[in-house]
Order: sequence, then C-alpha cells, then structure tokens
Amino acid sequence: MTAFAPDPSVTTERLLLRPFAPSDARRIRAVVEAGDLFLPPGAPGRPSGVPRWLAQGVHELRRSGQGTHLAMEADGLVVGAISLFKTQWGTGTTEVGYGVHPLHRGRGYAPEAVRALARWTFESTGLRRIELRANVDNTASLRVAEKAGFVREGVLRAAAMEDDGPHDVVVFGLLRSDLAGGRGHG
Repeated sequence: MTAFAPDPSVTTERLLLRPFAPSDARRIRAVVEAGDLFLPPGAPGRPSGVPRWLAQGVHELRRSGQGTHLAMEADGLVVGAISLFKTQWGTGTTEVGYGVHPLHRGRGYAPEAVRALARWTFESTGLRRIELRANVDNTASLRVAEKAGFVREGVLRAAAMEDDGPHDVVVFGLLRSDLAGGRGHG
C-alpha cells in the first residue's frame, strides 16, 4: 500500500486517534485563543482560521500522500495531536511527531499514542521504518520515544533551529521487525 487510509482511526486503552473534524471547532478555537502549542504545523494562529483549517488544511498532508494529522482524544476531549509526515513510500519510511495539551501532559498519552500509531502504520501500510526526532534537551520527548520502544540511533549536531539558536537532535527509529521482536510495547 502506498497511501494512508482516508479516515484512519486507532483506538487504545484510553485514546482515540482520529482525523480532526469540523465538530472539533469549539475546542480548537479555545486552544488557539489560549496559545497552547500542541497542534500540528500549519494550525491557524487566529481563531478565525479554525473552520477552514478543520475543513481543509489539516487534511492536506494525507491528501498529498506524505502523512496524516490525527486528533488525540481522551474522554471525548481533544488532548493532543499526532502526525506521520515526511513519508517516503519508495524507501518505506515516515516520521512521527506529537503534541499534548499542557493540562494533559504527564499522563502517558504520548507514548500510548505513538505505540498505537506505529503498530497501525506497520499493519496497514507497506512502510518499514518510523523515525522520531527530538531536541537533545527535550527530556520529555526523549522519554516518550524510549517508552514507545524506539531505538536511540544517534545525535545530529545543530540540526534544529529554534528561537534561541541551533539545537542538537536525537534520532530514534522503530522498524517493522522491532514490533515482531517485542519492541514498541513499553
């Protein structure tokens, strides 16, 4: 398979990973107004942009075949977002990224979502490798990668540019064969 399902939906013990929908408008508008940073790249900076983003923008990545953005829902509330992006169907690789609303961090949602999306990806596509990258000083994301069963592969020096300058980036990888060997269950 060389495309993501039109409406991927992944259920875990506590989460539903699903496409963003127009019905999310009230919650996403509140998130944008509060300036909470966890939505995928390209999310609107102003509340007036929310309806268009939910109807079109958030789905462009999937339509292009390069990935998918999904809402991370717990108890009927969008508590985060998770994405596959930089998908290279020819080489069988993709990258995963995520964000959790500040009020819902520290509950284990991110590793649970990453594990589930990785399993879904390997079961429903021909992809063979998922990468996860995190700034070397982002200890929370480093823990997520490890808890999700990803293997730390190395550090890319000064590979990310933030407002305060360049940052080193840790690269993690998960292979389809890692799941068969018990990784990704952490």
